[in-house]
Amino acid sequence: MKGNLKIVGTNNGVDRLKDANGEAVLTYKYHKNYVLEFQNETFFLEILDFIVGDDFIEFSAWIGDKDKNFGRIAFQFEPKISRDDNIPSDSL
Repeated sequence: MKGNLKIVGTNNGVDRLKDANGEAVLTYKYHKNYVLEFQNETFFLEILDFIVGDDFIEFSAWIGDKDKNFGRIAFQFEPKISRDDNIPSDSL
């Protein structure tokens, strides 16, 4: 799922992402595990909790990268959905 991502919290393990925002792709893998493509990097997530807002979903997760840097993260994700995504108009 493509969308806009805004980091709202990190711990020391991933402090380099603090206050980052921009385009992202969030892809479901299995159970609570996702892949996040953000800022030209690939991250691995284990979603711990989420809140559905009016325009976004806020996630709390463990995050890791290919260099084995791990930490906790909280981010808001605003999915991009358009009529071109083949969603029947009666389901919107």
